[in-house]
Amino acid sequence: MVGAITGLRGRENFMSLFEVEAVMPSPRRPHCPLDDLSGAALRTEFTLRSNAAAAAVGKSTDEALARLMRNFKLKTLDEADEHDLREASREFQSWVINPAGYRAPAQRTRVERPPGMGQLPLPRTTKRAAADIACGLCADVVASGSIIGRMKPPKGREYVPMGWLCHHCLYTRRATPRRRDVLVRTFHHLFAATGVGINAHEAQVLLEWLTSDPAVTTSEAWLRDPLETTVIRLRTSIKEEKPTTWLSANTGLTIVAALQEAPATEADTSLLRVILQHSEEWQTNPQKVDHRRYGSGIPFRRAVLASTPSPTELSARGGPFDLHQAPPPVTDEDDPAEATPEG
Repeated sequence: MVGAITGLRGRENFMSLFEVEAVMPSPRRPHCPLDDLSGAALRTEFTLRSNAAAAAVGKSTDEALARLMRNFKLKTLDEADEHDLREASREFQSWVINPAGYRAPAQRTRVERPPGMGQLPLPRTTKRAAADIACGLCADVVASGSIIGRMKPPKGREYVPMGWLCHHCLYTRRATPRRRDVLVRTFHHLFAATGVGINAHEAQVLLEWLTSDPAVTTSEAWLRDPLETTVIRLRTSIKEEKPTTWLSANTGLTIVAALQEAPATEADTSLLRVILQHSEEWQTNPQKVDHRRYGSGIPFRRAVLASTPSPTELSARGGPFDLHQAPPPVTDEDDPAEATPEG
């Protein structure tokens, strides 16, 4: 650890490091230099900020770190990943700016989790955001002081941990899904499985979207791969309140392509566009990723995504993430095209 920065002059010098971050450039998508740091550079910044925060609150660096670990529900610093280190650095910054924040008790809010098929696992930890950030899943702006949290590490090598999530993505994205929630889930399952699994709540959102505009049913994608049977399956899922209905990967891609013909928000339209971009890259492999090294499954798709010549918002957010909790799906006997996800 670098020695703690002590004294008024040390604190003033260190405060200058935060001048760029103090003013967020856009209320729509907060960003700061800290977001661009990773690896050794991020750990160096974390160390500098921990020392400055300790000096600001009149504690040793070890004491400041211990308080932070309790707030983050981490036993040791070794358990912290880069998402934790970035938020911890923001927390340290808040102590430098307002030392009283160190002594204030952590704000706890009881959250009523939705029951039934829409309930998600309990988060690993929750806290109040130390600064404005973007949710690690839906990318919505989360204002400073709002509840954010981390989910527990996912199972399976094909999945990576999500960053800090907003209240909606922590608790209600599967109970009261928005269109973008269904789109992101579709992308993740197309990325890491052989089918797309949605619950009855998500099926309702998707059904309304597919049937909201006649242009969808007359789109080139629908005419090439008709979705009438899929619409029936969605209606059945809603009526029977099925926890999971599985659609084939090809059906998922057809749905995304057809939905481009329906009116949507700018954010939804952007997601549709980038999902199709990545799916086309998996098929055309413009960067000539070596199939002999990666095969044709999840490792190949990850390698193509990492080497995309046109990074998208989904490229930046990472993924995929294991979002479903239902029992392993059983392929419908009357629909041999339906696929079972891997992992």
